[in-house]
Amino acid sequence: LGADMGTLEEVLSQADVLSVHVPLTEGTTGLIGAAELKKMKSTAIVLNVARGEIIDEEALADALRAGTIAGAGLDVYRVEPLPADHPLRSLENAVLTPHLGASTEEAQQNVALEIAGAVRAALLEGDLSRAVNAPGVGGDRMRRLRPLLDLAERLGRIGATLAAVPLKTVQVRYAGKAEDGLGPISAAALIGVLSEVLGHDAVNVVNAMHLATGRGIAVERTRLSARDDYAEYLEVRLTGDGETIRVGGAVLEEAHPRVVRIGEYHVDIQPRGDLVLLRNRDVPGVIGRVGTALAAAKINIGQYHVARLEAGGEALAAIGVDGKLSAAVMEQLRGLPEVTAVQQVLLD
Repeated sequence: LGADMGTLEEVLSQADVLSVHVPLTEGTTGLIGAAELKKMKSTAIVLNVARGEIIDEEALADALRAGTIAGAGLDVYRVEPLPADHPLRSLENAVLTPHLGASTEEAQQNVALEIAGAVRAALLEGDLSRAVNAPGVGGDRMRRLRPLLDLAERLGRIGATLAAVPLKTVQVRYAGKAEDGLGPISAAALIGVLSEVLGHDAVNVVNAMHLATGRGIAVERTRLSARDDYAEYLEVRLTGDGETIRVGGAVLEEAHPRVVRIGEYHVDIQPRGDLVLLRNRDVPGVIGRVGTALAAAKINIGQYHVARLEAGGEALAAIGVDGKLSAAVMEQLRGLPEVTAVQQVLLD
């Protein structure tokens, strides 16, 4: 632009036109007064289109009347509308307009179109880049992040279901290519965590952080180094009363989310539909008895993954089913002699 940075003193002494465009703060109130106006050229013009309190109006009127400066143009005033007896109104070298530049028919039409476009993008595409109080994600970036956001929410739901104590900390850990995605990813994880308690419709990207803080939950976000096993890896850790729940997931080929870790167990399951998490002793026959119980209740199994830390120890089964299990079926599973715990997570 060919602009040079200068101090206020330099600008005042050199400017042919001084145009004010700063917010009103403690430091800018009365920024231009009698002493500053005296440093300007007698041919200079002062424009104030920021806030009225930034320029001392009485000092400006005196400078215009005395010829200290050549003219002024204002559309903002300390008191709006400008009082009828204000000294600036009687000066021929002052151009005064109402503070309504954004109130023209054209400006209002443009504002309405912009608002409609922003609302449409938010509702139809999940594009919140123009929201002032939400992690901004929009357009192509939203499409790239969508698998991660969906995964984060589902990991949050799984973790919240497994947590048996009031939460104190939620930590979101991410290793991947989305340099500025940790904020939106964390908000999505909190939606999953809190929706288990507050209901899904009560939590969104705008209020998730506020709701967590209000419930005394500290939120920590950590960017991890690149991993050798997964290009896009995400982990949600929930801590309360000395207990920590870890749930990890990965996005494969930029579009296919998987749950790959639950606690110390390495799993591989699609995070969709209804998920049954079952802990059992690692002995023969468990899978058959669980399948028989679900078949008797006319519940179809879509995916069944079993993980164990050592042979004969405790095992974890992540079972994707095609419908929500009733309380009676859950109790039947808990009653199996080898089963130590059963929990159900509704992911959709």
